[in-house]
Amino acid sequence: MNKKYEKHQREYTVVGATACLGSIVSQGIKDFFGDSLSEIISVVKNGVYYHLQLDGERQKVARSFLQRVNRGEIDLEKEYNSFVKMVEEYEKFIDQDESVFSKEMILIFFKYYEDLMPVALAALDSVDVIDELDLTKQKDFMEWAKKVRTCEEVIYKDGEMKFMPRYLKWLSENNLPDYSAHDLKYLLYDEIVNYAKGNGQLPNLEEINNRHSDLLVIQRPIWQMEYWSGEKAREEIEKRKLLGNKDELEGITELKGQSAYTGKVQGKVRIIRSRVDMKDFIDGEIIVSPMTEPSYLPIMKQALAFVTNEGGMLCHAAIVARELKKPCIIGTKIATHVFKDGDIVEVDAEKGLIKKL
Repeated sequence: MNKKYEKHQREYTVVGATACLGSIVSQGIKDFFGDSLSEIISVVKNGVYYHLQLDGERQKVARSFLQRVNRGEIDLEKEYNSFVKMVEEYEKFIDQDESVFSKEMILIFFKYYEDLMPVALAALDSVDVIDELDLTKQKDFMEWAKKVRTCEEVIYKDGEMKFMPRYLKWLSENNLPDYSAHDLKYLLYDEIVNYAKGNGQLPNLEEINNRHSDLLVIQRPIWQMEYWSGEKAREEIEKRKLLGNKDELEGITELKGQSAYTGKVQGKVRIIRSRVDMKDFIDGEIIVSPMTEPSYLPIMKQALAFVTNEGGMLCHAAIVARELKKPCIIGTKIATHVFKDGDIVEVDAEKGLIKKL
């Protein structure tokens, strides 16, 4: 019986993603939540990065965390205060001038990921299963989660989009001239960590080139990892049916998600999978995206509505939709795979439905 996965496309590096996802299956997460994911998967296909997780596992782990809150085992305010202080340190760290860069600083960067991840995930995931929490505690928890989300929203995105490009460019130019910054994106976290510690050789360029087109990485607790590249990765991805079957999407004209802000509009779809796609956006279109992020805000202000594959009530799309008072449907899972640029659709955020007209 095939496992059922949630699949999410990302605009991230393999090296940064495997470090972050490794943090999600770390001992720190298990201790904080009382449970952990059984596995989390990275797939690269033709240069496009996806991460996959077993359907419903994030929610199961979030419920475990809320049970700890119910039992009084978590001091939320203490966790928040420590988190805010650490985020301030992190922001200063990633903004450092390149003149002070060293190959060892990646170790500090990844440690921030590991230390910040428990509270960040708790705020993001737990809100969507808040029914697990005692009614008397739900209002205060929502306020806590909103405070954390305001503080942590761009931790990973800033790491991937601000620090990592600068660091990999610096590393290529100053330490690894045989590897381009683009090549270094395809390292695994343990490879760059061992290199920074002086304990190992990096994979050769032939192996890196194989990863550009096909890579499969499976990470499990605690910090366990196995991977395949090139032809072996293609075989494993197909055998496990990780990217699904396109034929399954044929004929789908309507999807249901969760309404993040109500309203009903009709318009033309613009698929935004990454910042590169923003240049094609035309005012008045409907943004359909795996998930939105702060850099999308200029086009979100001009869009009719937002539809996302993923996200909860405190995700970026939901927060912006409420601020801008624009219809928004989140958590459709496959909107970017069902609709295409130019489709005329109706977004009925009263019912949480998006359908092709």
